[in-house]
Amino acid sequence: MLKERIEFLSKRKQISRKDLVEGLVTQAHFANILADRYPLPEDLAEVIFEQMSVPASVIAEDIVHALEDRDDALTVELTTALMKAVYYQQLNDASAHEYIHTSYLNFYLEKYGRPDDVDLPRPLAKALLYYKVQYYRSKLASVDVLTHATRLSELSLPGSEFWLSVQNIKMEAYIQVKQYEEAKQVFDLTMRHVYDQRLFHRLSGLYVAYSGYCFAMGLVQEALSALTMAEANLVYAGNQGDLVTAIANNRIVMLTMTGELDQAQSEIERFESLLQQEPEETQQAMKPLVSVYRCEVALARKNWGVLAQSVDQLLNSATTQDQQMSATFYQSHLALAHGDREVFMERALACLPYFESVQHVMRLEPLYEGMAVVSEDQRKYKEAAMYYRKLVYLLRKK
Repeated sequence: MLKERIEFLSKRKQISRKDLVEGLVTQAHFANILADRYPLPEDLAEVIFEQMSVPASVIAEDIVHALEDRDDALTVELTTALMKAVYYQQLNDASAHEYIHTSYLNFYLEKYGRPDDVDLPRPLAKALLYYKVQYYRSKLASVDVLTHATRLSELSLPGSEFWLSVQNIKMEAYIQVKQYEEAKQVFDLTMRHVYDQRLFHRLSGLYVAYSGYCFAMGLVQEALSALTMAEANLVYAGNQGDLVTAIANNRIVMLTMTGELDQAQSEIERFESLLQQEPEETQQAMKPLVSVYRCEVALARKNWGVLAQSVDQLLNSATTQDQQMSATFYQSHLALAHGDREVFMERALACLPYFESVQHVMRLEPLYEGMAVVSEDQRKYKEAAMYYRKLVYLLRKK
C-alpha cells in the first residue's frame, strides 16, 4: 500500500522517486522501506503496543527488557516508555515505575498528558490513553477511567482482543459511577462479540465483570451465579491464575459484605489451598490480599484477637500503600474496641487522607462515624459536627 501510494503521489506531483527522497535517505534505504524491510515508526509503535497491552502476568520479563528505551523516532520511544510504565504498575514494581517517570516520562506527560489537546500518531495516542486508564484505575477515579477508556475503545478494532479488554474496563467503570444501564449494554454487546466470534477464552473475565454489575444492582444470588459461570469457563481461559484470583476476590468480598461470614471464611481457606499449588513467589505476592480478607471477616465478627493477629500478618507482608493504609484502618478499630480513643484518633487521622483521596466509601463510613463519636465524647463539638456532616454527605451519595 505504501509503495502504491508513493507511486500515485509521484505521478500526480510529477516528482521522480530520486527527487522525492533527495537529502532525506539514500536510494537503497528508500528501496528497503518500499519493500517493507524497514517498518515505519508508527508500525513499530503499533507492534510494541500490541505486544505490551496484554496482562503483565503473561508477558515474559525478558521481552520487556529487550525493548530499547531509546529510538530515533519519538513515536516508538514514547510508546515503549508508556507501555513499560503500565507493565511495572501492574506488577507493583514501584521503583521501576518511579524511575521510568523521573528519568523520561514526566517531561512528555506534561507536554502530551491531555490526548484531546494534541494530534498524536494512532499507536502513541492509544498508548497514552491506555496509560491514563491504568493510572486512574489505580486511583479509583472511575469517571476519568470511563472518559479515557471510551476514547481508547473508539481507536481499537471492534472485536479484537484489546477491544474486548477495554470493554471490560468500561463496564467496571460504569458500575462504579452507577450508570448501570450503560454497564448492561456494554456487557450485552461484548457477549455478542464473544459468541459470534467463538472467543470463549474471554467468557470467564466477562462473567467476573458481570458479577460486579449484579452485585451493585443488589442481585446477590445472580452475582454469585455469574462467578460460578466464570469458574466453569476457566477451561477456555489462557490466564487462569489472574481469573482465579478475581473470582475468589469477588466471591469473598460479596459474602463478607452480605454477612455470610462462615461461607466467606470457607472461600478464604479454599483460596489459600489453591495458592499452595502456585510458585512461592506467587504465594508471597498474595499474602497481603489473604490477610485483608481475614481482617474483614474478623472485623465483621468483632473477633478482636483474630483481627490483631491478621493485622500483624498484613503489616509484615504489605507492599502497596492501599495495603498499608488498610492495616492502619484495622488498627484504629482495634484501638476503639479496647477503649483507647487517643490511639484510635491517631490511627484514623493517619489513614483518613488516603481513603478520602480514593473515595473508599467502605472505609470512610466507619471512620467518620467513629471519629464523630469520639470527638463528641471529648467535647470537641466542632470536629464532631464536621465528621457527621461528612458522613451524611457520603450516605447521600450512595
